[in-house]
Amino acid sequence: MDERETGGHGPLEQALVTTVSPAGDLVLADGTVLRLAGLAGGGAGAEVVWRAWLIRRVAGRDIVFAASGPPDRYGRRPVFARDIAVPGGAAAPVASLQQALLGEGLALARPEASVLGCLPALLEAEASARRARRGLWRRLPLDARNVAAIRAEQGRFTIITGRILDVGKTSRVDYLNFGRVWRQDMTGRIEAPGRIALEARGFAPGDLAGRRVTLRGTVFESGGPAVAIRRAGQLDLDDDVGDDVGGYMGGYMGEGRGRARPTGDE
Repeated sequence: MDERETGGHGPLEQALVTTVSPAGDLVLADGTVLRLAGLAGGGAGAEVVWRAWLIRRVAGRDIVFAASGPPDRYGRRPVFARDIAVPGGAAAPVASLQQALLGEGLALARPEASVLGCLPALLEAEASARRARRGLWRRLPLDARNVAAIRAEQGRFTIITGRILDVGKTSRVDYLNFGRVWRQDMTGRIEAPGRIALEARGFAPGDLAGRRVTLRGTVFESGGPAVAIRRAGQLDLDDDVGDDVGGYMGGYMGEGRGRARPTGDE
């Protein structure tokens, strides 16, 4: 692994993986639990979709890893990792386990604070699965007009795409409204850190009215399904994609470019 894969974190360590937990964490021989930083997907409170892949790949074998931050509240160490050997004795691939899982469509890139330096490499690996519609990408991204499908993902990290009809604003939050009924339809909530990050990229939240975007984050209920945007990596402009995403034809076709709404009353 190089700095592009690990975000400049280190030093490298080596250890034996004895098992993989239902949450997709690597359990080492000494009891240490490693969380693969920058990944999400596969369910909440259930076995993640990448567990079986990791068991085949690294259970009972050594890996090398670099910490990307301090242990979390559960005592797990967030890391970037790769295996030393693969079945058959072949040399280890250069890609991290994160990049391999993303490329297989078994995980989604999550722009958490400790991985921002290597986020481009993760997104690049993810893009190959998205183009081929492998794994999770057979059903993603969700269409922002399909409120029922998004609401079913409450508590889970997912990816949503759609055209912003208007942008509401309060003193603390900007609201990206994907439907006419603000208390029912999908909303992206840009909080203060997200506003600062987006402005650093050269545009204000109000500039997003009428634009097609892709959001990534954890769905929660706020009068309708919502995603909180705290980092620029959670939002991508996607104006060159049509409105018929994944074959979903309901909702608000032909709404035009949208409008900026200077005050919000959500």
